[in-house]
Amino acid sequence: MRRQIAEGVPIAEVARRLGRSRQTIYNWLAAKEEDSSPQRRPSKLDPHRAYIESRLERFDLPATVLLEELRERGYEGAITILREHVAAIKTRHVKRLVDRFETEPGRQAQVDFASCGTIRHQGRRRRLSLIAVVLGYSRVIWARFLVSERRPVLMESLETAFRELGAVPKELLFDNLKQVVASPRSADGPATIQGSFRCFADHFGFEVVASPPYWPRAKGKVERAIGYIKDSFLEGRSFRDLDDLNAQLRVWLAETANVRCHGTLRERPCDRLGSDIEAMLPLADIRPYPSLVVATRQADHDARISYRGVLYSVDPEILGGRRGEPVTVNEGSDGRLRVFHGDRLVADHRIMPSGSAPQDDPRHAARRRQLRQRPSWQRPRGKAPRFDQHPEETQAWSGAARAPVVATRPLSAYEATP
Repeated sequence: MRRQIAEGVPIAEVARRLGRSRQTIYNWLAAKEEDSSPQRRPSKLDPHRAYIESRLERFDLPATVLLEELRERGYEGAITILREHVAAIKTRHVKRLVDRFETEPGRQAQVDFASCGTIRHQGRRRRLSLIAVVLGYSRVIWARFLVSERRPVLMESLETAFRELGAVPKELLFDNLKQVVASPRSADGPATIQGSFRCFADHFGFEVVASPPYWPRAKGKVERAIGYIKDSFLEGRSFRDLDDLNAQLRVWLAETANVRCHGTLRERPCDRLGSDIEAMLPLADIRPYPSLVVATRQADHDARISYRGVLYSVDPEILGGRRGEPVTVNEGSDGRLRVFHGDRLVADHRIMPSGSAPQDDPRHAARRRQLRQRPSWQRPRGKAPRFDQHPEETQAWSGAARAPVVATRPLSAYEATP
């Protein structure tokens, strides 16, 4: 009993393993050591405990793998006691990660995606995803349904969550999402965060925490919130489109999910939200994230660019009679596509899914018609070549050979020839 408690096993779990009540365990702990329980017998695992601890600190190894390693080190015991010891250490590691912020307001929020089937969106069948953000202290849920899990969509959703909550958590705990984590924890060190997402985190000032692989309990709050939304909101729901579904979700979160009596806290999440917001990072002085994706494109002869499978119009004045004029494309956090020619904004469109019809700004179409109606000598033309002109008699053409000199004779000279 004392060994398991020293290893961090909860008293309720110790009581279950020993077949005793929790009060009995408390009585044993309160009694003197010589009167409480028999002396602990030596275990074949004792010489290897430090090695097991060091291995599990760095890697999430199963007991079967550790057993092979311990056999090479001289371990002669069975796997049963090893499994119990490994389970206790892993429980302590997860508890340290999760319970570290259990009662600290504003410290942590958990974020995750979940697949929810498919939906008809803008004339196409798309995969329906759910993103959920759960504040660790208050358990307030922020969630939205999406048709994409790309990194720009994730960052845009998080910024929307920050704006609607009014503050930024000090830490965001993620599973090993490829949109966030470039490489999970390994022998070389901790997890590596994607560069663009690191810039996003630095902009808002929060720290990115990557959950250990295959430890779902480390993000149990958001896992339970996702299951709650799927079972209590989405199951049997009727809606017209994605916007209608999200509108119903916002009402349900405000009137049901965040005002219910939480089963673990025995309080309403909305009543604890104030303490969370006060301890979180203020958002008032943080400007919107400027751009999520920056790319370069070339405008064609119709003053359009292609971006992610869709044609977008640009101001035709920038072409000047040329095609292939380079422009800079910024995909903003507000779902808008902005095109710049140098420092000049030449297009601003709503981002459309791949395969959509060409997106033409009416102003650009009118400008194209005006240019076509101008006389040819008034239309903008490309850059004209520069050259030097010299009088014909000087024959001073730069870089060119002189014309050959041809002798001339009268026709009678040819007739006199035999």
